Amino acid sequence: MKILHVCSGKGLGGTRTVFLSHQRLFEEIGIDSTPIIRLEAKVKDKLSKVSLKKLKEINYIRRIPIKWKKDFKVMRNLTDNSDIIWVHKPIDAYIWRKVSSTAKIIMVVHGFQNTNLNRADYLVAVSQPVLEHLNKKGLNNIFLINNFLSAAISKHRITWNKKINISAFGFFRRKKGFTDFIRALNVLQKTVDPNKYTVNIYGNGRLAIILKTLKVFLKIKNLKINNWTNDMENCLRNTDIVVIPSRSESFSMIAIEGMAQGCLIVSTKCKGPEFIITNNVDGILIEKRNPTIMAEKLKEIIESPELFVKIRQTGREMVSQTFSIENSKKSVQEILSLICS
Repeated sequence: MKILHVCSGKGLGGTRTVFLSHQRLFEEIGIDSTPIIRLEAKVKDKLSKVSLKKLKEINYIRRIPIKWKKDFKVMRNLTDNSDIIWVHKPIDAYIWRKVSSTAKIIMVVHGFQNTNLNRADYLVAVSQPVLEHLNKKGLNNIFLINNFLSAAISKHRITWNKKINISAFGFFRRKKGFTDFIRALNVLQKTVDPNKYTVNIYGNGRLAIILKTLKVFLKIKNLKINNWTNDMENCLRNTDIVVIPSRSESFSMIAIEGMAQGCLIVSTKCKGPEFIITNNVDGILIEKRNPTIMAEKLKEIIESPELFVKIRQTGREMVSQTFSIENSKKSVQEILSLICS
């Protein structure tokens, strides 16, 4: 069995993290998979030596493929000896179906999108909420592979920084709720000494200027808005609290990545994290679009952090048991066996 494993994005957001996890899983199972990425894509730096030997880079824009004659020919040649094309974007299901009418296309569905779902032969939901979304649409050939970690679970002793480090991560768009988070920080600094904590937001996107403007307008004293970090693991090890202020999430890779490094996850009730987190057991769930409640919970944690150490420990243990790569190997093998039978 030969798989073309496609990742057409250039950045290092959640979808690309899952791509890397799936690529590592294919390697460990022993599947012949060829990773295909765009030129200058940042995921290249994260691929293993084994994957780099097979890597194919294509200089294409995600538009009508018939216009890129040279790359279209390269793509078609790649599909000649491949059984499956494994994609992570609806547009890529559309593009690769144009390239090949014979290879089976498996599309990993990361969100609640509705476009191009019929271009794939099989759909893989990354979480229970996404699975339910696809089932409601009456689609067939749907499987579930919960997102999982490819990085190691940290074993360091969980302690609190003297100055508590709060971080948030994500693409700067409205559904991520960063404006709600900044408004919560405005409420927080009125009741808690800002010298007790520091805040970092990591990401990229068109709303960056709005977030920076809101920071200045509300006079948030100790907030830094940074570009996306390529060293997520090390960054999380130095973080105490990961805030997920989203209005909608299909899963939330940062939740399990943060838990794996022993962070306390404070997330809104935005579907995906509700599937991952048991409130006050392995993380904290709060109402979305409510900066006041978010500020109140952060104040509670900052003033009595020792009360939340157990939640951090339980979160790390839960991720190790539920979202490790080992738990996903059997699911992938069963799916591929069924598809290729």
